Amino acid sequence: MNKLLERLVAGGFSLALLLLCGVGTVSYLSIQRLTEEKRWVFHTHQVIEALDHLRIGLSNAEGARSSYILTKNTVYREIYQDEKQNVYQLLKVIRRLSSDNPSQQERLDTLEPLIAQKFSLLEQSIDLVGQESLNKSTQIAIANRSIEISEQLQAMDNEEKTLLQQRIAITDRLFGQVLIVVGLGYTLSLLLLIVVYLLLQKQIRLNKALSQEGIRLEQQAAKAKLADILETITDAFVALDRNSCYTYVNQRAAQIFNRQSADLIGKNIWEVFPEAVEHQFYHSYFHALGEQRVIQMQEYYPPFDGWFEYSMYPSPEGISIFFQDITRQKLAEIALEKNERRYRSLVVATSQAIWITNANGEVVEDIPSWRTLTGQSEEEVKGWGWLDAIHPEDRERTSQVWIQALESKGIYQVEHRLQVADGSYRFFAVRAVPVLDANDQIQEWVGADTDITEQQVALRDRNLAQLALQQANQELEIKVQARTAELQKLNEELKRSNQELEQFAYVASHDLQEPLRAVAGYTQLLENEYQDRLDESAQEYFAYIIDGAKRMQELIQDLLVYSRVGTRGQEFALVDCNVALSLALSNLHLAIAQSKAIITHDPLPKVLADKTQMVQLFQNLISNAIKFCRQEPPQIHIGALLRTAGEAEEKLLTHNSSLLTPHSPLLTHNSSLLRLTSAPLGTSRSVQVLTQHSEWLIWIQDNGIGIKSQYLERIFEVFRRLHTRREFPGTGIGLAICKKIVGRHGGNIWAESELGVGTTFYLTLNAN
Repeated sequence: MNKLLERLVAGGFSLALLLLCGVGTVSYLSIQRLTEEKRWVFHTHQVIEALDHLRIGLSNAEGARSSYILTKNTVYREIYQDEKQNVYQLLKVIRRLSSDNPSQQERLDTLEPLIAQKFSLLEQSIDLVGQESLNKSTQIAIANRSIEISEQLQAMDNEEKTLLQQRIAITDRLFGQVLIVVGLGYTLSLLLLIVVYLLLQKQIRLNKALSQEGIRLEQQAAKAKLADILETITDAFVALDRNSCYTYVNQRAAQIFNRQSADLIGKNIWEVFPEAVEHQFYHSYFHALGEQRVIQMQEYYPPFDGWFEYSMYPSPEGISIFFQDITRQKLAEIALEKNERRYRSLVVATSQAIWITNANGEVVEDIPSWRTLTGQSEEEVKGWGWLDAIHPEDRERTSQVWIQALESKGIYQVEHRLQVADGSYRFFAVRAVPVLDANDQIQEWVGADTDITEQQVALRDRNLAQLALQQANQELEIKVQARTAELQKLNEELKRSNQELEQFAYVASHDLQEPLRAVAGYTQLLENEYQDRLDESAQEYFAYIIDGAKRMQELIQDLLVYSRVGTRGQEFALVDCNVALSLALSNLHLAIAQSKAIITHDPLPKVLADKTQMVQLFQNLISNAIKFCRQEPPQIHIGALLRTAGEAEEKLLTHNSSLLTPHSPLLTHNSSLLRLTSAPLGTSRSVQVLTQHSEWLIWIQDNGIGIKSQYLERIFEVFRRLHTRREFPGTGIGLAICKKIVGRHGGNIWAESELGVGTTFYLTLNAN
């Protein structure tokens, strides 16, 4: 079933991506065709315009000839010559523009001689100026030529207008096809995206169920193996409950205590060992329990006359402690410390040298610490000169190690003898790491030479002290490795599956935006280009496509935010909720001003959280309250209360109570100006002590339209909407993101509401 779902998800995503690519390709080709047809339409307009100019030129020439005959003014004869030249230029233009049309070329072949004859007759009539009357045969010939020319021009004009109508019809048909293909492709892509998302959700739920079942089976097996492991390890081990009473003591611990395990079970540790209260172990024990973190420590315990190393592992049920006798090791360390103090002055004189080289190991910048250590000058160190300070017998081995580090781009680590400033050779441990760029190429090396001459001498003593510890730990490691391998196998499989699903959801949301932007961009180009020729239906279709693309982009972006809540969050740090709320209100400044919202809040706590996600949490909840408001301006109040975790839920606010409190900071809208004031916590609030089980209850109350009680659980589901997009815009993911953020912080979120009165959202956060 798991494999089938994975194949369905991969197939659905591939099909959606392929479909979007196909829609983009078809849209591009169609637009290219439309552009080509538009060019031919423009070309036809040019031919028609040239024919009109030709008629005008002939008419102007004949008019200039008539004016000259009547007035005998030479200016009109010059005008006649200019118009004649213009007519012949237009004939050339028309012949060039209609070169693709054989029938038009044939008409031009007939038209040009007619125009030449007409100009010849006109010039004859001009030459006869001064005679009593013009030759009637010439006038008749001129009239006949004019009629023939007009007929040819009319025939050419009619054919070009016919071509223009045909090309406009082809353009309109192509335009309609583009609308159908883009709309159909977008609709199918949206449906496929929703199907892929639903399959992803089903796969995630299935993986969670498998994970929980695997953990349950592992816990059962672990309990059976744990007793055997704890009795065979060489470390002493005890387990205590929340009341500091022993629940388990292994044989090694009983030997150290010199008591029977059965005699200790159920007894309080501080009653059995009251003298331990005066030692560091007592304080570390309660720090580990209170902070729920692992603590490791070493301490000398006088009643047993020995040093012990403790590892404390707290849990909600109590605490587990591993400890071992490290007296021999500690005495060896004390002896080593004495030797190190004996040679302190020598160590200071020959301290570390930090150096930097280029990618090939050549020194290109001055290294003062190296020159101080070796006595070399700056010129002697440059390039590969630093090799001269290394003992001749160690140079070849050092070069080989360096070459291996260059090839592997790994850590360079070697020990060799180095000549120091006084001329003597000392042992140095050298370690350098490569600095890589974005292309995984070495930019430079940063390294350090550490004097280990005294450590070489003291190493023998240290090895003897550590040998006993290693032998003691090896037995435990061998037995734990088998159990660890089994746990890792199951955890790695589950981790791999979840990572693949999260990565797949991210890629699906990210990669689908590119073809979607292409669809939206080309659609807007079509609308801008052909807006004048679109009827109301076409404009409405364009509006649907553009609106759908925008909603699709918002949906993908919200899905991306939703998927990143658990995978791209920042590390938890101490966050002031008052600061987070101020940032959220700043982001909502425009919406607050437009709605004239009144927002108040009590002093809010500081919690351990992801600051960015806390800002997003407040922003989503307040934006919801502003969006779903009634006719009057929204009134929103944010409050907080410290309580004990697991305490029975109680309605802390009622919608009949005032949303404003005397001590509340007030956010008002006054002449488009937002002002935030604050005051100290009211004296009426009771003082509560912060304990390990404390939690903060935070609520956001509004006077909006309210929610029916049967929908209060469903509003936190992804894509769950209670209203149409025309009533209230949005993608239906905002509250789902809030729930995921609160869940990541280990809290809960729920809502209480009354129709026509308002809604209150509650959320809990760990106070410790």
